[in-house]
Amino acid sequence: PYNQDKWIASEGEDLFRRGVYTFWRRSAPYPSFVNFDALSREGCTVKRESTNTPLQALTTLNDESFFRAARALARRMIEAESTAEARITIGFRRALVRRPTPNEIIRLCDYYEKEAVRFAADEAEAKKVVKSEIPFIEGATFAECAAMTMVANVILSLDEAITVE
Repeated sequence: PYNQDKWIASEGEDLFRRGVYTFWRRSAPYPSFVNFDALSREGCTVKRESTNTPLQALTTLNDESFFRAARALARRMIEAESTAEARITIGFRRALVRRPTPNEIIRLCDYYEKEAVRFAADEAEAKKVVKSEIPFIEGATFAECAAMTMVANVILSLDEAITVE
């Protein structure tokens, strides 16, 4: 707020460093830290207060770091199984350490199908989501990879994936 500095994502190996290595500015904290109630670091705190705000949902659905995690989860889901239902189950097991409920499977399969149709009609958009000129695995289409990335993004945006009780 007091200067023109902007947060720029690292590249190369530094891209995958943990948030604990993020440079901390009191006058301009990293936006995701603020959205997820990071402490001000002005004193010690025994327990961090947690909240659930619309900004957190917007961050998990749109921030490039979170989307990169969704892309990685989608890749593992596609490599592990061949049907949307089985892939969704794998995604839940990896991210939430539980099996999805039948209702969750139905809703996410429907979402996957809608996204697959949308990306099949627009391969350029699918490539933007996948961020590659090569699909995740041999034999997979860009539409399939992009649609599964969107499903993985939803899984990783669930409250139980980002908060600890």
